[in-house]
Amino acid sequence: MAVVLGLAAMLALAGGLRAGTLYVPNYSFALPDIGTNSPYAAPELDAWQESSQPNWYVPADFGGSPWADLVGTFYNLPDFTNDMGTNNTYIDNCVGVQAAFMFAVPQVAIFQGINATFNAGKVYTLTVGLIGGGGGMADGSTLQLSLYYLDAASNMVTVALSTVTNTEANFPTATHFVDFQVQAPEVQSTNAWAGQNIGIELLATPSTNDPSQWGGYWDADNVRLVEGIYVPNYSFASPDIGTNSPYAAPEFDSWEESPQPDWYVPADFGGSPWADLMGTFYNLPNFTNAMGTNSTYIDNCVGVQAAFLFAVPQVAIFQDYDSVGGTNTVPDHAFDATFNVGKGYTLTVGLIGGGGDMPDGSTFQLGLYYLDASNNMNTVAATTVTNTVENFPTDTQFVDFQVQVPGVRPTDPWAGQNIGIQLLATPNFNYPNQWGGFWDADNVRLMETTALNLANPALTNGQMQFTVQSEPGVVFQVLATTNLSLPASNWTSLAILTNITGSLSYVDQSAAIGPRFYLAQPLPQ
Repeated sequence: MAVVLGLAAMLALAGGLRAGTLYVPNYSFALPDIGTNSPYAAPELDAWQESSQPNWYVPADFGGSPWADLVGTFYNLPDFTNDMGTNNTYIDNCVGVQAAFMFAVPQVAIFQGINATFNAGKVYTLTVGLIGGGGGMADGSTLQLSLYYLDAASNMVTVALSTVTNTEANFPTATHFVDFQVQAPEVQSTNAWAGQNIGIELLATPSTNDPSQWGGYWDADNVRLVEGIYVPNYSFASPDIGTNSPYAAPEFDSWEESPQPDWYVPADFGGSPWADLMGTFYNLPNFTNAMGTNSTYIDNCVGVQAAFLFAVPQVAIFQDYDSVGGTNTVPDHAFDATFNVGKGYTLTVGLIGGGGDMPDGSTFQLGLYYLDASNNMNTVAATTVTNTVENFPTDTQFVDFQVQVPGVRPTDPWAGQNIGIQLLATPNFNYPNQWGGFWDADNVRLMETTALNLANPALTNGQMQFTVQSEPGVVFQVLATTNLSLPASNWTSLAILTNITGSLSYVDQSAAIGPRFYLAQPLPQ
């Protein structure tokens, strides 16, 4: 899509997508740059505020360490040596060359309020890379990740939190950050935090009553905050089939099941009703009931339930604004997101293939759709997932797969239409030997993204300027040409930039005569 600006320029829309990322200042603790001439670590952090020294903390009782020295930034380069010694625990997935440290002492914390608000109908997921166990930290010492808002009296009020425990299982190595998350559920318009600015806090929480849990330090990096669209029953937690029910049950809330096709005759499939080919199962370690023991506990399941779908053609679950889920007889309209112009959409689903001796090569489809005027389901984008050992090396961990819709244009037939989500088994209809077994599914996430776009063009003192809009952190190059018929590979590259905040002003300072055309092109990261 392009917009022609008189005879001066053309600004083009390019389709680079990322998840609905919100800008977190100094998310990788790169600022200030403590440099190779500074000590290996320094008690300095830009953008983040440090917790105040509590009354009980007396530096003389802690080796003379000032409270401010218990948090800060450290340098991370392989074999880096300075007057503090050599960094022999290089962290291989650190973003940049610096990260943060926090001592495992009660009330040690860093926090910040960002320029984003808790919006009704959205969910928020905070992800932080952590390493525990530093400096001889005790097993069982804890750290808390939280999202908060400030009330009218500027008190910090927690919206959602997650506790991370230092164990060998959680942190098998000191050289690789492990991601941990906390999610704020769907924001209701009646919530006290609706419309309030979002706050992020990392807080050391060793037991205040057990000083043996104190000491050592946490490393932290790559703080990410994503705003998502609420998907009802995204983790298949409802209805609660309970420990007194069978291990699995053909029940879903919010999701509608595909109707039984004419060709399906239950007697030809061991008497199984069509409705039994999809449902919810219970996931707890060593869970045992009348159906036996769950020997394949899924360790990254969200909650204690997930979904199953048998690998039989046309077995599917879906939901949209008008779908009828669970025991409802009419739509509840709980899922009311729409395809908005200028936005892109990313659907992510955790899957496990191969269940019940599913054949290799059997397939599954993730899809986004809309309903036309005749209520026909029209696919906007779809991704096919194939059951292979490479895709699913274990049956005890969900693997994420995605489908993306690029920037919605005003002329797209789905523009303004309600979004639909479908999970569909697609073994080859003509080869029944590809049928059988089952897929597991969990954690259905839908993100609205800002497509890479050029806006607000202006000609000032003979120089073209405009604003680049995208998701925060997108790396792109600005291209220009005087001949619109040339392929983009033959355009002139003017600059390679990172749109840190999501909105970046650009001025073309090169000498240009006559009409000139501009394009922003995303680059791989």
